[in-house]
Amino acid sequence: MSKTIDIKKVDSNFINEEAKEDILYIDPKNSDLVKIYGLNWFNEDKRYHRLSKSLDEVLPELEGSVDVLAGNSTGGMIAFYSNTNVLKIKVKLSFKFHMGHMPYTGQAGFDLYIGKTYQDMKFYRTSNFDFSKMEYEFTYFNHDKLFDENKLFVLNFPLYATVEEVLVGINPISNITPCIDLFNNNDKIVFYGTSITQGGCASRPGMSYTQILSRMLGIECLNYGFSGNGKGHIEIAEALSSIKDVKMFVLDYEANATFDRLKATLDNFVKCLRKSYPNVPIVIISKIPMYLEFHDDAYKANEKKVRSYQKNYVKNANDANLYYIDGAKVLGKTNVSEKTVDGCHPTDYGFISMAEYLYPIIKKILG
Repeated sequence: MSKTIDIKKVDSNFINEEAKEDILYIDPKNSDLVKIYGLNWFNEDKRYHRLSKSLDEVLPELEGSVDVLAGNSTGGMIAFYSNTNVLKIKVKLSFKFHMGHMPYTGQAGFDLYIGKTYQDMKFYRTSNFDFSKMEYEFTYFNHDKLFDENKLFVLNFPLYATVEEVLVGINPISNITPCIDLFNNNDKIVFYGTSITQGGCASRPGMSYTQILSRMLGIECLNYGFSGNGKGHIEIAEALSSIKDVKMFVLDYEANATFDRLKATLDNFVKCLRKSYPNVPIVIISKIPMYLEFHDDAYKANEKKVRSYQKNYVKNANDANLYYIDGAKVLGKTNVSEKTVDGCHPTDYGFISMAEYLYPIIKKILG
């Protein structure tokens, strides 16, 4: 006879002591005490979606589920300075996925980084919760006294859930100021792609490769990975081309497009971006190695053909600011087949490898 036991009854390390004393709750939608990054239209629309509210009637007309995925908050961040001795959140979700091969903490949790500046932050903790519910509270810490000085706190939004509301709870007598200097300037890198770009299957939000790169580069990275639906829609290209202060576009959508679809959309996607950004670097990354490449010679040969197409497209484009990165190399040279959860989607190990490979290339291109 099978039995299910709550792990907290077995291991006390899994118990989360919720803060019960007076808490000041801050709503980023109507308070300037915290700052939102990574969600380009937040200040305009006051919602935690990745695309503008002006597209709400357009997205359902696209084939697939881009409209649903646009509500997922991957890449979003809440940043503030405080000396609070208590930090907790209250979260309301309006949508979440239910994937057995990706931790719930990555799908619908918030993880916390603490430091003095963005690039010296260290991971602290991830929210844990009852995944059967659409609302949860979580206390990250509850110390006896205030910190001696203000620290930088950054909360990363969930990768595969739509956040309707998030309230940040602190000690009412603590200091708090919004972090308006998380990055040195307004520069942005815009990533467009698939579930891998969106963050599947990272164990927590800060471990998606775009967020790792953001911390490494000190640049705001906007995430437009649409799980299973990165198919080169021209409507998405038009939306991305309207974003201000973009210093680089990264296109990584081969894995969601058939070869014919890729050939039919890639040039139009690039040309659309070029209308707004004639000289900004555009980087095209081919698909990372999938499990079939290690076991199926025909699949491997076909993938080589698709990669060659993208490489030759860049080579023959007569565009000095168009770059190609071979996705076959992005997971590194060692233990490549050990870096995914299902032969396709990276684990944290895989995402770290991706970021470490891409970092020097992107930094060199940006100059």
